[in-house]
Amino acid sequence: MNEELKNDIIDETISNEKKEECCKPKRCNIFRILNLLALAGVIALFVLFFLPKKNKIDNAPPKSIGNVTFAFVNTDSIMVHYDFVLDVQVDLANYEKSLQNQYSSTVSAFQKEYDDYIKRATAGLLTLDQQKKTEETLGKKQQSIGELESKLAQQLQEEKLKRNMEVHDSIVSNISRYNKTKNYTFIFEKSYGGGLLYANTGLEITSDIIQSLNEEYAELQKKNKSEK
Repeated sequence: MNEELKNDIIDETISNEKKEECCKPKRCNIFRILNLLALAGVIALFVLFFLPKKNKIDNAPPKSIGNVTFAFVNTDSIMVHYDFVLDVQVDLANYEKSLQNQYSSTVSAFQKEYDDYIKRATAGLLTLDQQKKTEETLGKKQQSIGELESKLAQQLQEEKLKRNMEVHDSIVSNISRYNKTKNYTFIFEKSYGGGLLYANTGLEITSDIIQSLNEEYAELQKKNKSEK
């Protein structure tokens, strides 16, 4: 091997070593990046599988804030499933029907008396003085019918108010007794068109209250029957 070729080989070897030295930092950076990515993946898996799920915590209904606890009842459901409400509705319907019958019988009696007067007056069976007196009597009776209508309407309204108050008081009293063992700070009412627009269903105690109401009402009916 001549001297010139030997020098070329030496120069090429030195050049390759320099290239390798230049590549070492780049390779180290690549390996460092790959290691960091792998570590990030491990951390992500740890967070995904071992840390608590935030969404589940957020979705859980907060039953209390400090020492203050909450619950609510749906009064629309109570009005549908409370047996006492159903019986009150039947009682009010019967009461309204009796008032209507009373009014109708009064109107029918007046109508019969009026028709009889028309027939007798048309047939010439009444003198002018008798007609005048009869018309005055019929006018007073017609006026009294209008007063009777107002009176019966007021009676019906008062009866409805009275019975509705009985229902309301029974519900409030029952909830008060129910809460002696539950110790809620607040029990809200939720109804269609009411002031409570939204409540988490996890706070609802409607079914418990309906069951308690019907059990108490059944006991009361049983007691009343035994006393008769």
